[in-house]
Amino acid sequence: MISPEISSSINLVLLGAASAFAFAGILARNALLRRVGMWIVLLAFAAQTLQLLFGYHKHLPGGLSLGAYIQLIAWFVLLGGIIVWRRLQQQTPLLFAAPLCFLLFFVSMFCLDSAVTLPASTQHSFYALHIGALFSSLGLLTIAFFAGALFLSLERRIKNKERMPGIWQDMPAISLLDKINALTVLIAFPLYTVGIVSGIVWSKPVFGASAVGDPKEVVSVVIWIVFGILFHNRLVKNWKGRKPAQWTVFIFLLCLFSIIVVNTVMNTHHAFIRG
Repeated sequence: MISPEISSSINLVLLGAASAFAFAGILARNALLRRVGMWIVLLAFAAQTLQLLFGYHKHLPGGLSLGAYIQLIAWFVLLGGIIVWRRLQQQTPLLFAAPLCFLLFFVSMFCLDSAVTLPASTQHSFYALHIGALFSSLGLLTIAFFAGALFLSLERRIKNKERMPGIWQDMPAISLLDKINALTVLIAFPLYTVGIVSGIVWSKPVFGASAVGDPKEVVSVVIWIVFGILFHNRLVKNWKGRKPAQWTVFIFLLCLFSIIVVNTVMNTHHAFIRG
């Protein structure tokens, strides 16, 4: 069995190559380079999938390493990009996901010896459902954020009648970006809901109560409410265009706050590192 360090390095090299080809293809407006970048991204996804199936991730006495969780997030981001590519025949989100996942793998290399300590009762199936659903939602939300941010940038340029030379001419139409945003949001919110509900069920035997006022729980509920408003208005009121794009960007930033600030700074059961 290969070590987590070697398996991580393999994915880092593949994602680095994919990012290089993707950016070269975008900057040079070369379809062949972009296509090569996309296929290398798919190869990186396949390689990481095999590594996950064979357990080539870091096990520490207290549980999985922080690096393993970061790499799992990268896997779900790539999965979100693949879903959009297969459903809407649009490769741009997948190409832009490559450098992000490269960055995640780069950071993860420094966290392979940092344990995310978890109670023994986390072996319960609800924990796997909790993590899987939330990470799936986060991966799709990352793609939705990309589509929303690019939509806002392109719309501003169009509204101000700015010239769009070079790579801007190869960006997806704003109508397609809105479709990407809608597709990912409509899948991501139900997954996020499953993650929240399974977490509530799982926390009862672990912490003795379904809700203990943990900062992570509070922030997660706030995200769920805001996310639910976006989902409802997309589905029922047929929201389109700028407003859902703005809401998606805001929700993604809330998720980053939850991961980066709450999990690392605040006193929470969900802290990445506990002494």
